[in-house]
Amino acid sequence: MKITDINHIFRKLAERQLKYRWVLLGTLIFLTAIGAAGLKQVHTKSSSTGWFDKKEAIEIATDKFEERFGNNDTVGILVEAEDVFAPEVLLMIRNLGEALLMNVPYADDVTSLTELEVSVGTAEGIAVINPFGEGIPAKGPQMEAARELILSRNSLADKLVSSDCRETWISLALREYPEEGEWEDPGKDPMFEAGEAAIAVVTDPRWESNAYTIKAAGMPYTETEERDFMGKEAATRVIGGFAVMVILLALFLHSFRGVIIPIFTTFAGIAVVFGFMGWLNVGIDSTLMTLPLLLGMALSVGYSIHLVNSFKKSFRQGIKRKEAVVCAVEKTGWPILFTVLTTIGSMLSFTVIGIAPVRWLGFSCAAVVLTVYVYIILLIPVLFSFGKDRPGRRKQTIPGLTRTEKGFRILGNWILGRRKIIGAVFLICVMVALPGIRNINVNIDSFKFMGMKIPYIQRVYSIVTSQLGSYLTYNITISFPDADRVKEPEVLKNFDRLLTEVGQFELTKKNHDVPKIFSVLDIVKDMNQTLNGDDPSFYRIPDSRDMIAQMLFLYEMSGGTNTYDWVDEEYSVLRAQVEIYKFDSSAITYELNKIEDLAEELFPKGELAIVGSAVRFAEMNDRMVISELKSFFTALTIITILLALVFASFSTGLIGLIPNLTPVIAIGGIMGYFDFQLDMMTMIIMPMLLGIAVDDTIHFINQIKYEFEICGNYKEAIINAFSSVGKTLAMTTVILSFSFGAYISSLVQTMHNVGVLAPLGLLTALLSDYLITPILIYWTRPFGKESRESEAEIKKSSRTQLIGGSEA
Repeated sequence: MKITDINHIFRKLAERQLKYRWVLLGTLIFLTAIGAAGLKQVHTKSSSTGWFDKKEAIEIATDKFEERFGNNDTVGILVEAEDVFAPEVLLMIRNLGEALLMNVPYADDVTSLTELEVSVGTAEGIAVINPFGEGIPAKGPQMEAARELILSRNSLADKLVSSDCRETWISLALREYPEEGEWEDPGKDPMFEAGEAAIAVVTDPRWESNAYTIKAAGMPYTETEERDFMGKEAATRVIGGFAVMVILLALFLHSFRGVIIPIFTTFAGIAVVFGFMGWLNVGIDSTLMTLPLLLGMALSVGYSIHLVNSFKKSFRQGIKRKEAVVCAVEKTGWPILFTVLTTIGSMLSFTVIGIAPVRWLGFSCAAVVLTVYVYIILLIPVLFSFGKDRPGRRKQTIPGLTRTEKGFRILGNWILGRRKIIGAVFLICVMVALPGIRNINVNIDSFKFMGMKIPYIQRVYSIVTSQLGSYLTYNITISFPDADRVKEPEVLKNFDRLLTEVGQFELTKKNHDVPKIFSVLDIVKDMNQTLNGDDPSFYRIPDSRDMIAQMLFLYEMSGGTNTYDWVDEEYSVLRAQVEIYKFDSSAITYELNKIEDLAEELFPKGELAIVGSAVRFAEMNDRMVISELKSFFTALTIITILLALVFASFSTGLIGLIPNLTPVIAIGGIMGYFDFQLDMMTMIIMPMLLGIAVDDTIHFINQIKYEFEICGNYKEAIINAFSSVGKTLAMTTVILSFSFGAYISSLVQTMHNVGVLAPLGLLTALLSDYLITPILIYWTRPFGKESRESEAEIKKSSRTQLIGGSEA
């Protein structure tokens, strides 16, 4: 079908739209009110949840672990002081532990300097005691004896308390979180409940003192901080981008309605989408929610500018207001709808990824695109139809053209006249950028992702660089089919070999070469040392099965309560908890693979499982690579097919694709050469930019085809298209680039990266549309044969004939 025929359909729709404009306004107001009311029901969720289906191996292993040993998540608190054995410090540690147990939901147990178990020899044999169980003594012999006892235990020294007595670690274990259907508050993730309560306890002014400092970390704690910080940061960036958008719209359009309508549309469209999510109890991802907001702003601006500029051009030429509105919809309605379809297709490419937060992003972005389009395509024609007619034309060399539009005609001529040079330069730039893509680092590094300018990240970094502090943990379990296998010396010694290897890993937290790994081995070795006159040489696994069984029985009979934190009741499952000082997904993946290889060698009849936040992040990193490629190529395929179908030409589809691959190649090259890591946010830029950038390409190609149907000459059609939509393409790109550029000032490194990469991608896409798209169309002639020569060629031919005739 010809573009002129399609435009006629949109003309009829615009006429009916104006006929029922009051009905449409009332409907939109009603829809907006429902959406706004639903915003009260909105709740947020973390990006770290929902990555895995309940039927996947990692979720099954996690469920089994939590049924046996409780929650994977812990809250860790580093206490620093001149002497952590000072009575004031110990009293604070005890009171803080009690406050955590009392106030934090799902709190299970606290391990600290004042809440620990130490085996000691007695006249009757052995006892398991808490050195501060009967109170905290004043400084003196009793305190020194407690200090000496605790530091004499390898299971405690440089693991729970530093050997120089300047640091100690408090660990709050949590019970298993309930399933989502069993949450006490349906709108609040239990992890955030625990995190909020822990933050309230730790930051209570009652703990302020010059004698010590306390610093907290752990998944519930830091994820809650991230949610709160990112929510404020996202709001700041979106408001900043929105302010830039409004200012530039006002400068470019010189139209009050042209500015107000995109503002209202952005708010209304997003309110409707998020409001209905609230009504449907769909959680909004706290980290990714900024992207649908920005996309809504971007598209609202883009669609508005095309419609408003088209209206103003017709109105400026003396056409009556309502007729100018109809002409604007007639000329821009189809390309805008086409861009909506391609952008929705690009956003829906996220839904093919088996990751819930990214699927949420795909659906929410697609919904925002559709909603914004409906508002724009209905509101702008209706609201611009109200008002007085102000006919009148200015005298111009080329009727209907402004100075800027004439400038774009000159640009079109200049580009077509230098098409070979431009094509060669384009190929060189692509060849330079391509090698950089291979250098992209696919790695979630927690500190690089967020950046070191954020206060709570600075605190976490100070924790992990301390002697005892750690950030994340993972748990290793070895399960055997038979009961009491854990009591076998060979099993425990092999487990010791495994953990010794783990203790040497790069990421494992160590102090004075003592790794922060906790397991039942600590209990067995401590008991063996105690029963042998506290001789440190006996801090090892006994050779006798009966001796191990007796030690474990004696430990429980003497008051020990920690056995079942590390083995199950049937003594068929071993557990170890490993603390790591930072998260580096490449390193953790390597280390987990080493554990699997070693466990297969040491426990041929055992079943290994590794669970915990670090393991989940490592798996997320691996999935990110596949997901990025899957999403990108899906978006690419969808856009190519749509372009080919709509323009009824496969070659046109490829022409539209080439300039839109350029920003992706450019961004990939920049990321590789300048060490941008591919993380959650930067991963999403590629398909999103593809969806936004293709809008300009569609408008440009559609206009060239329309002009070709009228004039029948490729050169004339391209030059006319430059004058018709060249300025509008530049306006939308500049506004969007500056709006995304608001992210550059963000303290969050990944948001800053978006502020750098997105404008570069958009500007590259615009240059490609200006320089490559017309050249490719001129070379390939995708719309059929020319029906006449261009005006310039006709004049040139006439001059040649005239000269030839004179000579004759």
